Amino acid sequence: MPAEIRLSTAIMTHPAREDRAAKLAESLPELNPAIVVDEGEPGRGNLANALRAWAAVGEDATHHLVLQDDVVPCDGFTALVHRAVDARPDDAISLFCEWGSRSATLARVAARRGWAWARAVDMYTPSQGLVLPRETALAFAAVEDTGGADDHALVAFLRGHGISNVVTVPNLLEHDDRLSLTGNGFQGLRLSVCAAPAGADPDFETPVAGTGLTRLPYASWMRVHAEWCYCGETPQDYAWLGDFGDTRLPEGFRKADLADRFRADLAQVGAPLTQAVNEVVLFEYWTVHFALGLVQPGRLETRPGPFAEAAFATAFPGLFRRYLPMNAVEALRGSAGRLAAAAFEHGAAADIERPHPDWYEL
Repeated sequence: MPAEIRLSTAIMTHPAREDRAAKLAESLPELNPAIVVDEGEPGRGNLANALRAWAAVGEDATHHLVLQDDVVPCDGFTALVHRAVDARPDDAISLFCEWGSRSATLARVAARRGWAWARAVDMYTPSQGLVLPRETALAFAAVEDTGGADDHALVAFLRGHGISNVVTVPNLLEHDDRLSLTGNGFQGLRLSVCAAPAGADPDFETPVAGTGLTRLPYASWMRVHAEWCYCGETPQDYAWLGDFGDTRLPEGFRKADLADRFRADLAQVGAPLTQAVNEVVLFEYWTVHFALGLVQPGRLETRPGPFAEAAFATAFPGLFRRYLPMNAVEALRGSAGRLAAAAFEHGAAADIERPHPDWYEL
């Protein structure tokens, strides 16, 4: 019999947002969250408060959940969190990742395959809602307060100690994205890659998307072009910038070889996309998703998972949220999602060695 999961919970907040934290706590009475208010000097970052939140582990808790005050739990949140932790009790479990992140790219793979997990592969740990095993939580709470952001300190700690960080698919939290207190407002709207709908019943006994992958195809909302980002097991090799797309696409699958396939897929989704976004930029978007299919280690499941359409529909908003009005983004997300999904399917069907040694640790 697996050990019983006993979860303690803390909510990180700021004096300016204590009312939001209180409302969140009231919505989760079964978790009886402690509210941890930031007492630090302005401009120092939220790490000190995070360390206090992670230190607030219950006396008999096996795991500790820390929520930020701007999250919206899904329907049946507490039961789903317990099921998720029961399935992967030794991992760091992120309950949210934003739609333009590297982790979101793998979350779309998981959604297509009908899997409930994706690796977290960003330059930070997705920490809007994070569960850690008791010992891990207390060990992180004991690190030095150097100031700055908690998500950067968390990623250094987790990767430095070889602790796997995974994201639930669908996300069990949505982000009530308002004015950022940590200087992230310039990033544009940061919503879930795939928020769990009411009645969602994910199967947490599935593989993790991205297992063994060392090079992730990605289009950054900062640069808006196809690149390859390191995502292997060596923490010091992670970097903010990746290699341009063609540098790691194999012979026969470089951009010049893919142009006709792209134009055929683009023709299938209609004119509104090309009226809003230049074809050159759309080709970068399409190429990333083709490459994402190309790096799949084996044949895809015949039928897409139940959250696949919703997950691919956030790919366009995740990339273009800073460059187009949100009403335009919303109008295009369906057709752009179908374009991304088609590219992924073509890449996954390509005749290539799988898993390819250029992109995997074998």
